[in-house]
Amino acid sequence: MNIEMENQLSCNVSIITEKIDDKLVYLARCEELGISDFGDTIEEALKHLKTSLNLLIKYDSSKAEPLKKMQPLFTTRLFL
Repeated sequence: MNIEMENQLSCNVSIITEKIDDKLVYLARCEELGISDFGDTIEEALKHLKTSLNLLIKYDSSKAEPLKKMQPLFTTRLFL
């Protein structure tokens, strides 16, 4: 693993659709911190989430700690 990758933060993101005022939007959620943001497209939702996370970390650097791991322990989806 190169040094640049070791210094990067990462998080698991869930994306769902949600209806707001009869309009379908995409909701992106950082699972580690419980922070979410939305957009009209998946790309826009991810961009807004990244901005929100950067602002959060800028003003509270302790929030970066859970984002220092590079790989999720386990990822799955359950259908009930």
